[in-house]
Amino acid sequence: MTAKSFSLLFFSLFIMLVFTKSQAQVNIMGKPGAMTTPSADWLEGKPLGFTFSYIPTEYSLFKSPSDKNTINFYNVRASITSFMEVNLSIAYRPQIADKIGVGDRQLDFRFRILNEKEFWPALVLGWTPPGSISPILAHDYLVATKHFNTSIGNFSATAGYGSPYVFVRNKGGNFLDLKIKKKDEILGAKYLTGFYGAFSYMPVNFGGVMLEYDTQTINAGAFIKIKDWLYLQAYSFEAKEIAFTTSVNFSLDFAPKTLRSYEKDLD
Repeated sequence: MTAKSFSLLFFSLFIMLVFTKSQAQVNIMGKPGAMTTPSADWLEGKPLGFTFSYIPTEYSLFKSPSDKNTINFYNVRASITSFMEVNLSIAYRPQIADKIGVGDRQLDFRFRILNEKEFWPALVLGWTPPGSISPILAHDYLVATKHFNTSIGNFSATAGYGSPYVFVRNKGGNFLDLKIKKKDEILGAKYLTGFYGAFSYMPVNFGGVMLEYDTQTINAGAFIKIKDWLYLQAYSFEAKEIAFTTSVNFSLDFAPKTLRSYEKDLD
């Protein structure tokens, strides 16, 4: 993407931020978070989400020469209970689709350990089941998020730690035939290994901007809400390349049509 396109995109986002309201944002794999990092936020009342993300080749999570490629992430998120979510991601790489097909799949879970209170942050544990099909995308982490409401807008701060180790399946072995390896020994995988952090600012509830350190790079972006269920994010990796995420998040508690019409009339 050219510098002119970059400027036009962020100018458009700025205009939209002025005239629309925003809500919680998600990361490239469809979970609450900043650009690439997860947070401890929980999308209350919206247990089902679908997300599409575009990641440029230069910042692909796949580091080997044969795998490195533009990534189109397709994600589905579902809340199983008030304290557990499951997320399925497909990392489709169009330039090598003839070799790998639909792409690598990733299944992981989020567990809510603590709700946010006045004097302590929300706390969430992320877990990838052992023997994941794509250990390059696997991530086990513990993350805390705290929100601060002030007279000049709403701030949130996130800090987490991602394990540098992952369970991998021995070739020819069964599902339980596993061993522990360092992630960077698997085709240079480094996604979410070590300490990471993120910061967001929402001026007067109109949306906001984000800044994160993802254990490797510093990234910045903006997020908006187009509809109550439709969200858009655009961000830059190290101010060099542009990526974006669009997501839809739904409530499954649908009121009857006649009741919704009555409530609308009351408004």
